[in-house]
Parts: sequence; C-alpha cells; structure tokens
Amino acid sequence: MGFFDKWMDKMTGTDTRHGTIGVDLPEAEGIVRYRLVFRGQVQGVGFRYTMRLEAQALSITGWVHNHYDGSVVAEVQGENAAIRMLVYRVQESRFIRIDDIEVEPIAPDKRESTFSVK
Repeated sequence: MGFFDKWMDKMTGTDTRHGTIGVDLPEAEGIVRYRLVFRGQVQGVGFRYTMRLEAQALSITGWVHNHYDGSVVAEVQGENAAIRMLVYRVQESRFIRIDDIEVEPIAPDKRESTFSVK
C-alpha cells in the first residue's frame, strides 16, 4: 500500500486495501466450464479486458460481459486450477474489488477456442 492509500485511510477512517476472494469450485478433473457472476466493484474498472488477457495467458476459453444489474457474468472453460488462478489474477488490479462470486457448473463447449469480451 502506497503513501496516498495510507494517508486516505487515516483521513477517512477507512481501509482502502482489499483482500482477494477465492472461488469455490467443485472438485473435477479435465476440462470444466462454469458460469461465474462477479459482484462488487467490477464495472468501469477494466475487469472484462483484464479477464480476457489473463484467460488467454492461462489457455482458458469462454466469454465475459457486463450485466445490467452492475455485476459481470463470465463463462470460463479450462482446468480447475487455471480457473482459480484466473480469478486470483483478475483481483490483482487495485481498481477491481470482488465481493461475491456465484458459481454454476455447466457443460463444456468443445467447439470453443477463444476468450472474448461481449
């Protein structure tokens, strides 16, 4: 945490730091697919583009888009460990704050080969 963040915490009585939230995925082997709904400070902060960049680096396919209620919805497909790492890496941005993640297992899409922002 930098000087400005510490100063703001002291002046406002708040804590601008935020921890990471883990994603609780069912135990599975091989390629899996999940519909994830992220809530928190997730729109207008580069969330979707950060997710696409990290997903591509981790060989995860799927898509992500903003939902009308302020959440971000994604379908991600890959190995469980890679999906956990994706969620962890997305939270590294100082502007993104995930308060809750809803997880729904869905059937993999064997035809999918990329990750896109919708």
